[in-house]
Amino acid sequence: MVLSELYWHISYLKEEEARQLIERPVKDFTLRYEPDAVERVLQLTRCHPFLVQLLCAEIIVLKNEQDPSIRRFATLADVEAAIPEALQSGSFFFADIQNNQVDTTGQAILRFIAAQGERGIVSCQTLLQQFPDADIALNLLLQRELIEEVKHGYGFQVELIRRWFV
Repeated sequence: MVLSELYWHISYLKEEEARQLIERPVKDFTLRYEPDAVERVLQLTRCHPFLVQLLCAEIIVLKNEQDPSIRRFATLADVEAAIPEALQSGSFFFADIQNNQVDTTGQAILRFIAAQGERGIVSCQTLLQQFPDADIALNLLLQRELIEEVKHGYGFQVELIRRWFV
């Protein structure tokens, strides 16, 4: 068997699939989300299946610690409060990207783009000035779907991954 036959490309869920995973992960799920909270989970994860589950699991942990009067309704504030815990509990996922999927130049590029903030874009010219040998690393980062070309530059595909590299 050839190695290429063993490779499976796993990408993002469709938005409707991600919404179902957020709002109805199991039958008779009692937690409800305000619309802005669902939208924020989608923005932070870009419908990445593992990251949707990771963030939602941390939201559930957070909600379980709250007063019963507010426990069954997740707000935008709850989503934001769950982010640091998701980064911590999912550290193996993010560390694997950092340590096993990109080289030192790729790590430096990711940190540089991450420092630009949410939805930050860095021009190709700037990256090539900062990292003269960036071409190969940029191609790998694009292939791994960590960054994407946006408006004549590059930005992170997934906000949670960007936050890991800040």
